[in-house]
Amino acid sequence: MNLQTHTTHRQLWIIGLIGMVLINGALWLSVRDVKSRWTNVPPVPSRISAAFSGLGDEQFAYRTIGLSVQNLGDTGGRVTNLAEYNYETLGKWMMLEHSFDPVSNFMPTLAGFLFGASNKSTDLKPIIDYMEIAGSVKAPQKWRWLAQAAFLAKHKMKDMNRALELANKLAAMDDPDMPIWTKQMPGFILNQQGEKQAALALMIQLLKTEGEKLNPTEINAIKGYICEQIFEPEEAKTHALCQDL
Repeated sequence: MNLQTHTTHRQLWIIGLIGMVLINGALWLSVRDVKSRWTNVPPVPSRISAAFSGLGDEQFAYRTIGLSVQNLGDTGGRVTNLAEYNYETLGKWMMLEHSFDPVSNFMPTLAGFLFGASNKSTDLKPIIDYMEIAGSVKAPQKWRWLAQAAFLAKHKMKDMNRALELANKLAAMDDPDMPIWTKQMPGFILNQQGEKQAALALMIQLLKTEGEKLNPTEINAIKGYICEQIFEPEEAKTHALCQDL
């Protein structure tokens, strides 16, 4: 190769390099303000299709999908407000997860304590519906998700009728390890609804049926609620139940 040919090749190489740098710079300038867009909660696949994400292993699929649900909207440098999520679709993802593993506490925890924290109370119905199902599983400690569903219905959605429905379902569960307050929840809600006689009847019945199983502190707590929250002050002064408090 003679000197002139070598010089020509060198010049072409330099021109090409400069061109590549210019093209790369122009491309960077044109896209530097472009960010990935979140198109909200993706559609829910069929159970069979979803199982492929775990190569046919349902437990692996449960964990893979669960992590994806946990981080929805918070990838690519974004932080998405919970109020922006499509809760109807989110609830369907939770039900899909429930079909893979109804006993795990991972998804109910996300439902109750992460997505349940949304200030847009109208969105919470699918979450509460899912937690009702998760809390009805016959396994130890699952009742707490039913209690959390009642809490969300009462305090977040302000839907006292739905809260009472869930509280009644919770109180009817046959689990000796459930604390006594789970039996009292319908009474709390009835009292807040102004149904004081119904609340009183429930609390009195509870003392009659459960009194022998309770320690004195729990019995006094029930009596204290009756005398301080259900009875009017004048009524409490004269009622026999309140005399030994």
